[in-house]
Amino acid sequence: MDHVTVSEAARPWGIPPRLISDLFYSRRLDDKRCPIVAGRRLIPRSYLPEIERVLRECGHLSAPTEVRRARQVAPAHQQEACV
Repeated sequence: MDHVTVSEAARPWGIPPRLISDLFYSRRLDDKRCPIVAGRRLIPRSYLPEIERVLRECGHLSAPTEVRRARQVAPAHQQEACV
């Protein structure tokens, strides 16, 4: 299968699907690449690394120590951009 749903994408990371959905609605993730079809958002498997990157950037997934330190000193406007 070339696509997964939001729930299927969230399951391996052990996060609520709502975290991913909120990132689409806040435009942190590209909803044009992942359209809603018949009430389900279809995510190409090739887009999963980008979702993981944004989840880590927003602090929803654990990140390496260097990334956590960088996020702690990031300007407030960058931190608020994450859901």
